[in-house]
Amino acid sequence: MDSRRLTMFIGGYIGPLASNAVLAMVPVLKAEFGAGAEDVLLAVTFYMLPFALFNLISGTVSDIYGRRKVLTFGFLLYALSNVLCALSPNLPAFYLFRSMQGIGYAFANPVLMAVLGDITPPEERGRAMGYFGAFTTAGIATGPMIAGLLIPYGWRWTFMLVAVLALGVIVWIRAVCPAVRPDMEAFRHLKENVEAAVHTRGMAALCLLGFLTFLCYMGALGFLSDHLSLPPLSLDERTIGVMVGMSGVAGIVAAPIGGRLVDGRGRTRTALTGFLTMALALSLLYLSREPLQFAVSLLVLGIGTAFIWTALLTLAVEIVPGLKGTTSSIFNSARFFGYSLAPLLFAPIYSFLGFGTVLLVGLGLTVSALLVVGMLAAQLGPSHSDSTRSS
Repeated sequence: MDSRRLTMFIGGYIGPLASNAVLAMVPVLKAEFGAGAEDVLLAVTFYMLPFALFNLISGTVSDIYGRRKVLTFGFLLYALSNVLCALSPNLPAFYLFRSMQGIGYAFANPVLMAVLGDITPPEERGRAMGYFGAFTTAGIATGPMIAGLLIPYGWRWTFMLVAVLALGVIVWIRAVCPAVRPDMEAFRHLKENVEAAVHTRGMAALCLLGFLTFLCYMGALGFLSDHLSLPPLSLDERTIGVMVGMSGVAGIVAAPIGGRLVDGRGRTRTALTGFLTMALALSLLYLSREPLQFAVSLLVLGIGTAFIWTALLTLAVEIVPGLKGTTSSIFNSARFFGYSLAPLLFAPIYSFLGFGTVLLVGLGLTVSALLVVGMLAAQLGPSHSDSTRSS
């Protein structure tokens, strides 16, 4: 495998590693900080909201100052903030350092995608984004698992481990990414580039799909650990970590398959398959009563989301071929707003109506996404959505 691609894949792995680790820590952080599940899950919002905001500019900045500089800055800040999270004395401090985590990784994630778009020919982009999705999903999966394994020795060790991995990625990035001089011509056209990307036909629908996917995914997954820890299941933290990671395990396997579907059958067809699978998974979760049933449902959820992300990530780096960093930033900002807002939007539903109602709302939003996929396909046409790009 190309060392440049592998570096981008590993960079994509360690971001959700720390972000999703908190999902398995909910019971222990409730005890550590004397808070409720809703309060602990706000740490997801404190990470994801600044992450979504700074995604708006990071890819665009990398178009001007170069991928290497922006990636180095992002991962340095990410490493530092993980150390500070590990040293948090209380919940407000934990919130603050989680926000720093989000800002740091915001200067990495869309730039990793832009680099992949730069170095991958059009006929291989689906597979490249499939593998990127697999590594990202591996982070989603192993974050809760690693946290579950380390919690008996102290929850803080998870963040120290991620800090070390981030520093290692910086070394590798500086070895494989060339240094470039700032492109001041691009700087002068910054406003025009952003406007061109925002007003591109299909961009709004693409961003809405990203937003809905993470909103539904985190609505289900965000409150699952607390639901599993309560009677009648009353599962322990280690088991919960493994359970929450099941969707990620499935995604690791499914993402490369999704990449082949994208290159072979098309972008929007693969996205449609993914949303149908996601709807099935949420229905199965609603009907689950035993641990094995939850595990199977989460595996199906992982397959569905893997197909969705492979298709949407591919479109994000080719919808405006000359502005990969800018379009990646806009798309990532939109989808991670869905991630960041899910705990806020679903917390009242979970508190007053229960986990089952959270799943039903997510199912309704997933079904609505099918209509948006059809709209996106009509806007882009077959040359953009259902065959490989020539650019």
